[in-house]
Order: sequence, then C-alpha cells, then structure tokens
Amino acid sequence: MSDLKPQSRKIMLGKNQYGMRFTVNTIDDIQEKFDISIQSIQDLFTDERHQMRNLRYLLTLLINEDIDCDNDETGEKRQHVDERYVGRHITLSNMKSVMEAVYATCKESTPEGEDEDPNAKTA
Repeated sequence: MSDLKPQSRKIMLGKNQYGMRFTVNTIDDIQEKFDISIQSIQDLFTDERHQMRNLRYLLTLLINEDIDCDNDETGEKRQHVDERYVGRHITLSNMKSVMEAVYATCKESTPEGEDEDPNAKTA
C-alpha cells in the first residue's frame, strides 16, 4: 500500500506566491463539505454554476494547509488566507490554470497503485 505523499506545489496569487498542500486533513474537509469521495474531486469543476465557488474553497483550503504545515515545521505564525482574498485573484483569464494547479496538487499527492488487489493470486 502506498503512502499519501503531501508535497507543496506553488501558485501565484497576485504578486504573492503560496504553497498548496493536499493532506489527510484536506481530504477529510473536502469529503465532509461536498459529501463526495475524494476520487470524485474532478466533479467539483464540471458544474459551471458552482465551479468558481468550489475552486475558491479548494484553493483556500490547500493554501491554508500548506501554511499550517510550514508553521508547524518552522514555528512561524503566518496567517491564513480567506476565500474572499483568494477569489479576488482568480480571474476568467487564469481560472483554467488555477483549476489545473489545484487538481494537479491533489493528484500528485494521492497514493498510486491503490486499485491493485493485495489478495490477488499470481499465476
């Protein structure tokens, strides 16, 4: 079984660079908020009516998790960003690239090979 590999991925919001981190905490928060399995995360981007709101929430969540991880490691007390701040920096011109970055962050940190049956017999 593979381990969750939370890595920080960088993104620019305005003139500031932030990390995004996908952890067990963020998985739990996403599943709780949207009542979906984490394997369905791409569905959050298909509903045109809610995709901006969903993107804003996910980006805020991933950035704040990275801030918390960095604070834990360094002892600093960097402040969280809020959804309004994040929303001011998502525009129609960068929305697709932001969406791709969020999705890539989640995908890159997800364990690989989970679809293999550990009880399967080999020939």
